[in-house]
Amino acid sequence: MPIGDIEIPGIGKEVVIAVLAQSHIFHAAFIAGILFIASISEYLGVVTKQPKYDRFAKTAAIVTILIFAVGSSVAITFILALITLYPVFWSYIQNILFWALFAEAFMFVGEIILIYAWYVSWEKLAYRKKLHVVIGFMAAFLVIAQVTFINVVGSYLLTPTLAEVTNVGATYLNPTFVPLNMHRFVGNISYAGFLVAGWGALRYLRSTRDEDREYYDWMGHWGLVWGFGFLLLQPFIGYGYMKAIREHNTAAFEYIMMGEKSWLFILLVTELGIMSVAAMAYFLHKLKFAVKPMPTARNIMVGSLWFMALFSLLNMIPSDLNLVPQIGLVFGEQDDYLPLGTMYPWKYIGLIGMMLVGVLALALYLRAAAGGFHWGRASRWSQYALIATAVTVIFTMLTMGYTRETARRGGDPSDGSDGFLIQGCMTLNQNIVAEGCPDAPEKTMEKGTS
Repeated sequence: MPIGDIEIPGIGKEVVIAVLAQSHIFHAAFIAGILFIASISEYLGVVTKQPKYDRFAKTAAIVTILIFAVGSSVAITFILALITLYPVFWSYIQNILFWALFAEAFMFVGEIILIYAWYVSWEKLAYRKKLHVVIGFMAAFLVIAQVTFINVVGSYLLTPTLAEVTNVGATYLNPTFVPLNMHRFVGNISYAGFLVAGWGALRYLRSTRDEDREYYDWMGHWGLVWGFGFLLLQPFIGYGYMKAIREHNTAAFEYIMMGEKSWLFILLVTELGIMSVAAMAYFLHKLKFAVKPMPTARNIMVGSLWFMALFSLLNMIPSDLNLVPQIGLVFGEQDDYLPLGTMYPWKYIGLIGMMLVGVLALALYLRAAAGGFHWGRASRWSQYALIATAVTVIFTMLTMGYTRETARRGGDPSDGSDGFLIQGCMTLNQNIVAEGCPDAPEKTMEKGTS
């Protein structure tokens, strides 16, 4: 069988790789985010002497161990599938990014040791809590470092630096590495926070004991503060990321923002709007149970909620009525144009408005939280709002991952394939098409030949 010509009947090898990669991201992103939140929670438990922080951190450690085992098996399966289905690509990329992949594997071994040590020593180091907190932070930062090296690969595929393979620094710091790294770091914490909020809401609805209801009510609040707080940074960071793509890979930018996949932006801002409105509705409800009544803050929060909904709707207006032409969602003529759907200035106004209103609402809520809440009295609909944020953030992760990877279909490969594995260098057919690519041979070797 020719090298690299293996096909999966019915679905194709691209779908197999996409499913495995996205499944791994769901696990890995949660681990990176929850370890960061749990480490800080354990530290706050030591500082404040409140048992709920330590209880949350220990539960997070147990969940991390379970998810880490599943996520690792998916990651290994993904690498094996990649080597089998795309051997030419794998051979090429592991030569260019050898040190990044080696460092990532090294970090993987280290985090296994630290995460399990953090979990199993919880009781043994109960009287040396500061040492245990240090182990937790070391595990969290090691996972963050591992994700950083993975981001080297992800960013390089979209905006490769055409430098010599031996120039490790230029390869590592390719044009979109820094914004992608910031985007994923913030996104992982927000993702984990929303999932914690959703899980807390589910357990609250199922709890019958007052003690449990109080704890899970607090957990929903704790997760949402992390989820929504870090979500507010994403429009700013996302703008920087898209600006870097536009400057260094114009074809990819036009494909996802003005071409066939422009509907992905509308989908993404719709998901951001759902999470933001649901979070602020929860904040407004929770202010009713503040230990210190804050009627002025509640009135401001009501207005903020309406403004958040308005800015969210503004972002959701398309520039034309060709919503998703690929599946037939076309409601107008080719030249139909909606002025409010343009990126400049209306989408910028919408995104900036969402950030400013969200910061105001979060500040008011944290001020109320500093005075304390009466826990265990939340209504059912407020818990449904938390669950809505958790479900929506999963689809948001899927949307963002698909957008980044499908961007490499922008351009016109000379071999007729539908996109690139390495933008501008290697096509989906695993042919090297650019003479300027690192280590590119003078003539592309055909698959199955020697």
